[in-house]
Amino acid sequence: MSDEASRVALLERAFGRAPRGVLCGIGDDAAVLAPGRDRLVWTVDVQVEGVHFQRSWLGLDALGYRSVMAAASDLAAMGARPRAVLSGLVLPPGFSDAELGALARGQARACRELGTAVVGGNLARGGELSVTTSVLGHAARPLLRRGARPGDGVWVAGTTGLAAAGLAWLARAGGAARVPVALRAAVAAWQRPVARIDAGALVARRAHAAIDLSDGLAIDLARLARASGVVVVLAEEALVTEALTRAARALAARGVAASALELALHGGEDYALVAVLPARGTPAGLAAAGFRCIGSCEPRAPRGASPLVLVARTGTRRPLAARGFDHFARGGARARAVS
Repeated sequence: MSDEASRVALLERAFGRAPRGVLCGIGDDAAVLAPGRDRLVWTVDVQVEGVHFQRSWLGLDALGYRSVMAAASDLAAMGARPRAVLSGLVLPPGFSDAELGALARGQARACRELGTAVVGGNLARGGELSVTTSVLGHAARPLLRRGARPGDGVWVAGTTGLAAAGLAWLARAGGAARVPVALRAAVAAWQRPVARIDAGALVARRAHAAIDLSDGLAIDLARLARASGVVVVLAEEALVTEALTRAARALAARGVAASALELALHGGEDYALVAVLPARGTPAGLAAAGFRCIGSCEPRAPRGASPLVLVARTGTRRPLAARGFDHFARGGARARAVS
């Protein structure tokens, strides 16, 4: 078993040279960054074994990658670009240097794709593996959840429901079984999400509001709707993709009852990006950046009414429950990892 100093050196080698604008990185008491003219945007995310993941469901490289991308997704929703990453690791007894190296390689790979690097953090020992990731970014005009207006269009970049289908399969199979062809994209969507940094930057100047989808489309859009004082109206036909339909059918064939629409609305862990844009003058290149329109905004609902409405393929409208993942709801923390 290595000591702390040798493990810090291992991580320093794995993460490589600090990016431009970092005056002091790993090896001192704290990182030092040179401030720029933009606003600073700062977020933190935690991945805890037994709550967010089981180690049988993904390799440590994928866990490291996933932990960075999940945190950086918050910056994408603010129209920000990452500048530096801090990583706090709690390592369980028996966690080897080889395992630490695999975890760090995944983190480093995600950082390279995002144009940033881990510049510091903390190591500690504990009962289960835990990865805390803090990402510091910058934006000229950070997007907020409030600001959506009646008449605006609701656009999403990324898939909705596919990651939840992948998680459902992993929980059912325990991670050991061979992944069916129809579920491979779903499992990959959960194991290796992508922070939509470029998509967020594309809409940053025009969007009225934005949010990243981590707890589920319905619950996250309800948060945006309440913050903005609008009703979000979603089109059912825009939510369910062919890939999600195939995944839902594959789950049903193996005894996991989950409709494609339920997965899209309430599944969670998509790390997709929702941007609310004015109906006129939407930025060019939205489709090329992976955006598709899934609904629109209407005036505020009466007190007590749902801030969400679903329009069925038949044209029928119905209120939509703001249901999704909640750590502190009954069974919440357990629900994500093992249900």
